[in-house]
Amino acid sequence: MSSNRLIAVLVAILVALPVIAMSAPRLAAGVITGPFDETVRKIGRGETVTRSDLRIARASRISALRWYDLAKFQSDLGILNYTIARGQERGTELHRKLVEGAIQADLDAISRAPTAAYSWLRLAQANIERDGRAADIAPYLRMSYAMARYDPRVVLTRLDIALLFWNDLPEDVQRDTEGQIRLAMKWFPDDLVRYTHARHRLSQVRRALADDPSVRARFDLLYVRQREQG
Repeated sequence: MSSNRLIAVLVAILVALPVIAMSAPRLAAGVITGPFDETVRKIGRGETVTRSDLRIARASRISALRWYDLAKFQSDLGILNYTIARGQERGTELHRKLVEGAIQADLDAISRAPTAAYSWLRLAQANIERDGRAADIAPYLRMSYAMARYDPRVVLTRLDIALLFWNDLPEDVQRDTEGQIRLAMKWFPDDLVRYTHARHRLSQVRRALADDPSVRARFDLLYVRQREQG
């Protein structure tokens, strides 16, 4: 190899080294979390996940965050802490630590990615897990609506929470929830009927559908059928 070519190669290596050095932590974090991504996806799909899989996936996120502080890893840690907490006895020290860990992880995720609608929603869920019916969830629902109003992946979970806490919600969040009711009637009518039954919110749901009599009539029919079936 000629001296000029050798110099060119060495210069290219020197230029590339900072890029390689900067990407190494993120690459290492991805290697750590990658094998356990499916666990997080299963939670998102509502599938059953074993305790051991939950704990291993949680440990992978904690380890990855030592390499690279990414909002996605924080958000994953939030959902894993929350899911594990729900399997613990309420009032225990472990339950408390896991719920607080879920809240802190999602706050950290939001500080890095404020548009993370899942983290806003999970803050509402984690506060309910910690405080029960005394939880103040309106600020988190409000932000979740603002960040992902038309995302079908969060509509039902958000709607179920909002219907449960309806009487505690300020008017602006109730109006946003009425919009979610109309979306749920369009996308998930059977689930809307089921949640209406479960949360005893028939009058609120019918009022949200009042602007379209044909849609409300269809809801009424589904409601009666589901009630008759048991």
